[in-house]
Amino acid sequence: MPNDPSTAVIARLRGEFTCAATEAAFLHQQSARILRDLRRALTLCSLFYVLFGVADVLALGLAGAVPLLATRSAVPMLAWAGLHYVRGSSRPVEAAYRVTSAFTLLGMFTYMVVVWYRPHDTLLHGNSVGLMAVVVLIFIPNRLRSAVAIALGSSVAFIALAWWQGVQAPRQLVSMTMLILFANAFGAVAANRHARLWREQYRTQQVLTNLSVRDPLTGCYNRRHLNAALLDGEFARARRYRLDLSLVMCDLDGFKAINDTYGHQAGDELLRSFAHLLQTMTRDAVDTVVRYGGEEFLVILPKTRLDGAIELAERIRAAFAAQRIDCGGTTLATTASFGVVGAGFGPGQSVTPQGLIAVADELMYEAKRSGRNRVCARALAPVAARAA
Repeated sequence: MPNDPSTAVIARLRGEFTCAATEAAFLHQQSARILRDLRRALTLCSLFYVLFGVADVLALGLAGAVPLLATRSAVPMLAWAGLHYVRGSSRPVEAAYRVTSAFTLLGMFTYMVVVWYRPHDTLLHGNSVGLMAVVVLIFIPNRLRSAVAIALGSSVAFIALAWWQGVQAPRQLVSMTMLILFANAFGAVAANRHARLWREQYRTQQVLTNLSVRDPLTGCYNRRHLNAALLDGEFARARRYRLDLSLVMCDLDGFKAINDTYGHQAGDELLRSFAHLLQTMTRDAVDTVVRYGGEEFLVILPKTRLDGAIELAERIRAAFAAQRIDCGGTTLATTASFGVVGAGFGPGQSVTPQGLIAVADELMYEAKRSGRNRVCARALAPVAARAA
C-alpha cells in the first residue's frame, strides 16, 4: 500500500477503497480467502436449493414438479461450471465476482419460476426470498453494489409477481413486502459493515508492515528489509529469467558539515528532499529505493542495463545539484556522488547480492575521491569472459 493516506480511504457506501490500485492490492492479497468462500457458498447454496425440490414434489406431485426440478438442477450445474472457470482464470477474483453474479441471478430467476407454479404458497415464498436476499448480500462473496442490485431487484420482482397473482389478502402481502424489504436493508447494512471491517483490518496490517520495512524519515525501504528479502528476491528473479540488474549507490556530499552548521532539522529536510527526488525519478512498482544508512541511498533497477542506469544517475545528479531547499529561512543546496554497477545474469555470472553492493559502494567512494558530484560506473562481466 502506498504511503499516501488518501489511497487507503474506504468509501462509506460501497465499502471499497476509493483508490483503485489499493483495492486491487487488497483483492490480490485476499484472493485465496475469496475463492475459498466462493466454493463453500456455491456448494452449500446449490445443495439446499436442490433439496428444497422436495417441497415442490409435496405441493405438485412428482409429475407436476418435474419442470421445477429440472429448473432447480440448472443452479448446481452453473456452480460447477463457474468454479471450473474461476480455477482456470488468470484473474481469479474478477472471475469469482462474475460467477457470483451469474449464479445469484440464475438462482433468483429460477425461484420466480417456482413462485409461478406454486402461487398458493406465496407467504412461504416471501420468507424464502427474504432469506435468499440476506444470503446473496452476506454469504456469497461479491462486490457490494452488485449484490445489492441483484438482491433488491429480485425482491422487487417477487413482490410485484405476488401482488399481481393476488392469491393472498392485501394485509398479508403488505406485511410480507415490509419483511422482504427489511431483510434487504439488514443484509445491505451487514454486508457493508463486513466489507469495511475487512478492509480496515487489511489497512492496519499494511501500516504495521510499512513501519517494519520502511525508514520513517524518508519513506524509503530500510536496510533490514533490503537484507531480509528485497535484494535476494531481485537477484533470484534476474537469475531465473537471465535479466540485467543494476544498482546505484548514492551519498550526499558535505552532509556532515550541513548538519553541524544548520542543525539536524536541516539535515533531515535535505534527506527527505533527496529521497523524494529518487522516488519520483524511478519507476513505480519496478525500481526500489532503499535508505542504506545515514545519508546513503541504494537504488535497485531490475531489467536495466548499465547504460540506462548511468543515464538515470546523471539525471538525478543534475536535478539534485540544481535544487534549492528552503528550511526555516535558510536555503540549502549540495550535491551527491553516485556509484553505478550493472550485471547481466546470463551463463557464467556468479556475482552475489552483497558483492554487487560492495562494488557499487566502492564506485561511489571513487566518485567522491574524484571530486564529488559525479557518477562512476562499472559493468561486471561473466566469469568466463573475465577468465578469457
